[in-house]
Amino acid sequence: MKYLAILTTLLLGATASPVGKRQTTIATISDFFASTIVNGDGANIRFDFAIKDEVSAHCSYSDNISDAKLPDVQFTTCDDETVRWQFRQDPSQPGTEGRYRLVIVYTPVASSVSESGFHEWSPNLFKQTLMGTKNETFYIGYTGWDQDLL
Repeated sequence: MKYLAILTTLLLGATASPVGKRQTTIATISDFFASTIVNGDGANIRFDFAIKDEVSAHCSYSDNISDAKLPDVQFTTCDDETVRWQFRQDPSQPGTEGRYRLVIVYTPVASSVSESGFHEWSPNLFKQTLMGTKNETFYIGYTGWDQDLL
């Protein structure tokens, strides 16, 4: 099982006070899909994000300009505007390929405190394959998982 840690953002003033015990919450990411468009230009990334009794959001991105590589997606909102997300491939180190990362920020309506976390994948779960005359990238890993959120 893979874990996505959501940490409460703390704003500390000039005088620090002790941090209390954090509450654990379960979030679900399901129907994760990421692919470039077969024999065309563009990409699609989508997933569902939920915290029981708090939020349920569908998150998606598509473009018609990406080639064989999945694009970096800057922060964008889901269909529930309390959830924002970002997708990118981390920079490569010499001799390696960077990991892929999904970052999620959730800000409840009645709160000024955001929770955020990320999930990362090994690049070998994003296969580049020749389809017809073009290389395309497909995510081939699990499409959903439950997460312990802090």
